[in-house]
Amino acid sequence: MKSKIFRGIVFFLALAIGLGVFGYLIWREGWENIVQTLISFGFWPFIGFVVLSLLNFGLYSWRWQLILNHSVAKKQRLSFWHMYQHRMAGFAVSYLTPVAQAGGEPVRIGMLMTDGVESKRATSSVMLDITIELMAYISFIIAGVILAVITGLSSANTLIAIGAGLIVLLVLLTGFLFGVAKGDGWISKLFLVFRLNKIKSMNKVEGWIKQTEGMMTGLLHAKKSFLFLIAILAITVISFRVVEVFYLAFFFDVNLSFAQAFLVSTLPGIALLLPVPAGLGVFEGGFASLFTILSIPLSAVAFALVIRLRDTIFIGFGVIHLLRKGGKVVQDVIKKRSYASKAD
Repeated sequence: MKSKIFRGIVFFLALAIGLGVFGYLIWREGWENIVQTLISFGFWPFIGFVVLSLLNFGLYSWRWQLILNHSVAKKQRLSFWHMYQHRMAGFAVSYLTPVAQAGGEPVRIGMLMTDGVESKRATSSVMLDITIELMAYISFIIAGVILAVITGLSSANTLIAIGAGLIVLLVLLTGFLFGVAKGDGWISKLFLVFRLNKIKSMNKVEGWIKQTEGMMTGLLHAKKSFLFLIAILAITVISFRVVEVFYLAFFFDVNLSFAQAFLVSTLPGIALLLPVPAGLGVFEGGFASLFTILSIPLSAVAFALVIRLRDTIFIGFGVIHLLRKGGKVVQDVIKKRSYASKAD
């Protein structure tokens, strides 16, 4: 109970700070300037941006589909469209949680289970997918931090401290992945460290986790061509962020160098690793600081709002799918109970 209260306090405190920063940026740039900049961007370029992002989202979904379908029987394999919708539902929940890069994974697992995928296989596919995604994302940001340090963009000490923290996180994720690949799962080891295996009620949980880790091990022992394709997709989807920045800058009538576009696509992403819902305020603040340092003549709030509007469309799609799928599950449960009551 106390932990829930503490998490609630942290959530609302982080949200309040984010709203405060967001409000300050709007006040500093002025509503008129922000609105005018958004209008100058145009409706059709925005539609093009959404389409571009949908295509990239398709690559995210395809990677997850490859991982899942590689571990299940042919009759249980799911279509690309199923995976795409489930991925959107997961994105919507992740976006609204304190850590935008992860948080919707239980939803993705639940979506797979409603399609008849057993919980262990659903969990192993989602865990492997999010681990690869986070590794690519953090590596991408580290590359941006390194470029910023080399070019003397800002305080080297601050950037080095951020980079060091990200490297530690990347090492932990890499260690987890290699541990699973060797059949030496980290999660099941925690049961031994904390002696949870001595608790009878936890025996089934421990067995379930070991089986899930075993399935992940099997996936990581797949053909090299399969693993190579997964790695290429992970690199491609994260690198697409640079393309999106170039696209947005072009329709804002701003010319960026590759170094500028790379830094804009990486450094503000640190905000999405912080415990602030959707990185609100912090995400916009990252763009504002970077645009000032790089002398980019563009409203940071307007730039971020175009991305937010795109994300809002994705969230709407994901929530609709989640509610529709969830409603279907509830209906199935009601039907089963009615049949059972009639049988009695």
